[in-house]
Amino acid sequence: MRTAFLGLVERKPLDDISIKEITDGAGLSYPTFFRRYAGKSELLEEIATDEVRRLIALGHAALDGGQGSAWELCSYVHAHRKLWTVLLNGGAAHIMREEFRRIAEEMAYSRPRANPWLPVELAAPFVTSGIFEILAWWLRQPEDYPLDDIVALFDALIVDVTARPRIAPKLIRKPEINQP
Repeated sequence: MRTAFLGLVERKPLDDISIKEITDGAGLSYPTFFRRYAGKSELLEEIATDEVRRLIALGHAALDGGQGSAWELCSYVHAHRKLWTVLLNGGAAHIMREEFRRIAEEMAYSRPRANPWLPVELAAPFVTSGIFEILAWWLRQPEDYPLDDIVALFDALIVDVTARPRIAPKLIRKPEINQP
């Protein structure tokens, strides 16, 4: 069903896709869909969660300061542009953001951080919002918008700001570093 749904998303707007088209494309009966999903949005949520995990896997090294992974992350989104346009600029955007924030926070607690003085509860939503805003903006641009420019923006606005080691700023009140 996922493959059939993704194929349809590549060809037509989400609102124009029927459950009957999904089940026909998957070679399944109409009732089979409802044994697994309550509706089209639930299938989209499942796909969104999987795509977030894939994006995190691709971007892991970029957040450790490696520009090559930013290229891989952006290339993946570019290769699946129609799907990502639906996911980031359509009905699944809030699910994508929340799942990404949750996983990013979980990862931050489980490994050494470049800037331990930066509270995870602040960094995770900041990074999540930044990545999604960059990608969502890019997907609203003409398809020939240069990939190199997006990688440079990602590096300047996300990686350089949050993932490269920095001297702790002089804060009046030092944030507590909470561990789950």
